[in-house]
Amino acid sequence: MNTTQSTATAKFVIKAVKLLGLLHFLWLIAPAIGHAQDWIYTVRPGDNLWNIAADYLTHLDYWSRLQALNRVADPLHLPPGMKLRIPIAWLKGQPTAARVISAQGEAEAKVAFTGQTIGVATDLLLHSGDEIRTGPNGNVVVEFGDSSRLLVQANSLLVMDTLSVYGDTRMVDTRLRLQQGRVENQVTPRQSLRTRYEIFTPAAVSAVRGTHYRLGMDAAQATARTEVLEGAVELRGARQTRTVKTGFGALAETGKSLAAPTPLLAPPTIADLPAVVTRSPIQLSVPALKGATAYRAQIAPNEQFTTLLFDAVSAAPVVRGPDLPDGDYVLRIRGIDAKGLEGRDADHRFRLHARPEPPFLIQPADQSAVFEQALVFEWAEPQNAATYHFQLAEDERFTKLVSNLPKYTGSRLSLDQTLAPGRYFWRVATHDADGRAGPFSDPQFFRLQATPKLQTPEVTADTMTFRWAAGLPGQQYQFQLAKDLQFETVLVDQRVSEPQLTISRPESGFHYLRIRTIDTDGYVGPYSPTQRIDIPPASYWPFGFTLILGLILAL
Repeated sequence: MNTTQSTATAKFVIKAVKLLGLLHFLWLIAPAIGHAQDWIYTVRPGDNLWNIAADYLTHLDYWSRLQALNRVADPLHLPPGMKLRIPIAWLKGQPTAARVISAQGEAEAKVAFTGQTIGVATDLLLHSGDEIRTGPNGNVVVEFGDSSRLLVQANSLLVMDTLSVYGDTRMVDTRLRLQQGRVENQVTPRQSLRTRYEIFTPAAVSAVRGTHYRLGMDAAQATARTEVLEGAVELRGARQTRTVKTGFGALAETGKSLAAPTPLLAPPTIADLPAVVTRSPIQLSVPALKGATAYRAQIAPNEQFTTLLFDAVSAAPVVRGPDLPDGDYVLRIRGIDAKGLEGRDADHRFRLHARPEPPFLIQPADQSAVFEQALVFEWAEPQNAATYHFQLAEDERFTKLVSNLPKYTGSRLSLDQTLAPGRYFWRVATHDADGRAGPFSDPQFFRLQATPKLQTPEVTADTMTFRWAAGLPGQQYQFQLAKDLQFETVLVDQRVSEPQLTISRPESGFHYLRIRTIDTDGYVGPYSPTQRIDIPPASYWPFGFTLILGLILAL
């Protein structure tokens, strides 16, 4: 072989080696390239290669290619949970993604492609086979390719079985599987017969063409519940199909015939709910709803309810909500009937104005009685409080103000005005260092009692007559005379309608007396301050009479 031939042979060998290296490299990366163009399908119970090909592939005879690609030994029996690779080019529709637009509380997603579990956050993309699981306080709102939205409520498990789109159109194939929990759907009206929105449960399948409805699956009771708020839902189960129309709900129990739809409960009455709520955590109540055995309350920042800040069920028509920042909110409340179907909603917009928090009122205590000489107002000092707004009124609505101090700086107050005996209400609001005025405290009620003023007793050899200043019209009086300061040995205990009492003259020595009033409504006030009297022996009469007058002392 000459030199020229040897050189040509060497160049050929070098080119061949380079080509083999390139082919080897392409062989190594081919699975990654091919996998990037595959759709991962998660096998459901009852699936086989023929129904998968019929549902998803452009040609039925692609089942054999699917078998070869995935090395399936038995095309008729596929284990649930098995992952099948399906080339995108074989599909009727192209895989698409759903987007999380809101997530609150405990929520996680299991990614079908990697098997990893991740936290759910806004803008997370979900693909076919992915799962969403929410905790006791979690909820997630998902938006699909046609702008349909789904609210996944607390304690739910939802699987994205199929998320497909046909070409560049908004025609989608959305098939979901609700294993446990509740979802609320706002489905965009479909623009083509190929558009599909279905949710499978172990008990039934709901299919819609565009509607607003709720669907719940109680795994413990093996029962699905559908409630239609707008449009209609086709419910399929146990080889039956029922159409559930607006304002109706239906039950589907696993293995049983579908129950006939029944009317949903009417919305609760919310006319008396306040426009401004001044306490947090929020506490509201509505009148009981006929037919309701429980109630669901939800709170959101706006009427769209794309973000749930609160979602809870109560046996009573009472909302015991969360501790939210001051701001504007919407409350949604509905009744739940004996079958567990949730009724129509009542929405109420309100403003929360609970800060700065009002102080705790210390004295006078609520529903207490106070003698005029001992009347002092006292309250706690909230953090960051600068001044207080004090109000005292004769009525609970504070339309008849007796005292109004909008910029009081202390937390203890003695009025410099004389108050007539009677009923009074008082409350205090806080102003913080930035000048913001908070809501008033809940009003507290007290009764102001006139301090009984005992006149000089009239004394004879056999009797003593006590007189004191009269109270309010209609009041009665309870008079007690005792041998000891603790009133353990009571000599006289009488109830009278007039501000006087005549008794048999006691034996000589120190005695103690006190008086209290009893109002016309039956309210019994506190006893007056105890007074001491020294009664001399009868033989000292009439000298003793003069002595008695100087020995009546308030203790």
